[in-house]
Amino acid sequence: MDNFSGALNELMSCIASTASLELKGMGLLREQPHLVGGFASVPRPQLVDAVTEIVAYTARCSAAARSLANLTPIPLMSAVVWEFGI
Repeated sequence: MDNFSGALNELMSCIASTASLELKGMGLLREQPHLVGGFASVPRPQLVDAVTEIVAYTARCSAAARSLANLTPIPLMSAVVWEFGI
Protein backbone atom coordinates (compact mmCIF):
# COMPACT_ATOMS: atom_id res chain seq x y z
CA MET A 1 0.00 0.00 0.00
CA ASP A 2 1.46 3.36 -0.96
CA ASN A 3 1.47 6.44 1.29
CA PHE A 4 -1.52 7.99 -0.50
CA SER A 5 -3.74 4.93 0.05
CA GLY A 6 -2.63 4.64 3.67
CA ALA A 7 -3.36 8.30 4.36
CA LEU A 8 -6.72 8.06 2.61
CA ASN A 9 -7.71 4.99 4.63
CA GLU A 10 -6.62 6.71 7.84
CA LEU A 11 -8.66 9.82 6.97
CA MET A 12 -11.74 7.73 6.11
CA SER A 13 -11.41 5.80 9.37
CA CYS A 14 -11.08 9.03 11.35
CA ILE A 15 -14.15 10.57 9.71
CA ALA A 16 -16.20 7.37 10.12
CA SER A 17 -15.40 7.23 13.85
CA THR A 18 -16.59 10.79 14.47
CA ALA A 19 -19.87 10.94 16.35
CA SER A 20 -22.81 12.65 14.66
CA LEU A 21 -23.61 16.16 15.83
CA GLU A 22 -27.09 16.58 17.25
CA LEU A 23 -28.26 20.19 17.11
CA LYS A 24 -31.08 21.24 19.45
CA GLY A 25 -32.94 22.94 16.59
CA MET A 26 -32.90 19.79 14.47
CA GLY A 27 -34.37 17.87 17.40
CA LEU A 28 -37.15 20.43 17.69
CA LEU A 29 -37.88 20.17 13.97
CA ARG A 30 -38.14 16.38 14.26
CA GLU A 31 -40.55 16.72 17.17
CA GLN A 32 -42.66 19.43 15.49
CA PRO A 33 -42.08 19.41 11.70
CA HIS A 34 -44.74 22.06 10.98
CA LEU A 35 -43.10 25.46 11.33
CA VAL A 36 -46.29 27.55 11.23
CA GLY A 37 -47.52 27.65 14.81
CA GLY A 38 -45.58 24.49 15.66
CA PHE A 39 -43.16 26.19 18.01
CA ALA A 40 -45.82 27.91 20.12
CA SER A 41 -45.57 25.11 22.68
CA VAL A 42 -41.75 25.30 22.89
CA PRO A 43 -40.52 27.40 25.82
CA ARG A 44 -38.85 30.60 24.61
CA PRO A 45 -35.46 29.94 26.30
CA GLN A 46 -35.28 26.50 24.62
CA LEU A 47 -36.10 28.03 21.24
CA VAL A 48 -33.51 30.80 21.74
CA ASP A 49 -30.86 28.21 22.62
CA ALA A 50 -31.71 26.12 19.55
CA VAL A 51 -31.62 29.06 17.14
CA THR A 52 -28.40 30.43 18.68
CA GLU A 53 -26.77 27.01 18.32
CA ILE A 54 -27.80 26.69 14.65
CA VAL A 55 -26.55 30.21 13.85
CA ALA A 56 -23.19 29.49 15.53
CA TYR A 57 -22.90 26.12 13.75
CA THR A 58 -23.66 27.75 10.40
CA ALA A 59 -20.97 30.38 11.04
CA ARG A 60 -18.41 27.68 11.92
CA CYS A 61 -19.28 25.72 8.77
CA SER A 62 -18.94 28.85 6.63
CA ALA A 63 -15.55 29.63 8.19
CA ALA A 64 -14.38 26.06 7.55
CA ALA A 65 -15.57 26.24 3.93
CA ARG A 66 -13.71 29.53 3.42
CA SER A 67 -10.55 28.01 4.89
CA LEU A 68 -10.83 24.96 2.64
CA ALA A 69 -11.42 27.16 -0.41
CA ASN A 70 -8.20 29.04 0.33
CA LEU A 71 -5.98 25.96 0.61
CA THR A 72 -3.16 25.70 -1.88
CA PRO A 73 -3.63 22.67 -4.15
CA ILE A 74 -1.01 19.96 -3.80
CA PRO A 75 -0.29 18.10 -7.03
CA LEU A 76 -0.25 14.33 -6.67
CA MET A 77 2.24 13.15 -9.24
CA SER A 78 2.18 9.49 -8.25
CA ALA A 79 -1.55 8.99 -7.65
CA VAL A 80 -3.67 7.52 -10.43
CA VAL A 81 -7.37 8.38 -10.33
CA TRP A 82 -9.01 6.11 -12.87
CA GLU A 83 -12.35 7.89 -12.70
CA PHE A 84 -10.80 11.03 -14.21
CA GLY A 85 -8.54 9.39 -16.77
CA ILE A 86 -8.80 10.51 -20.37
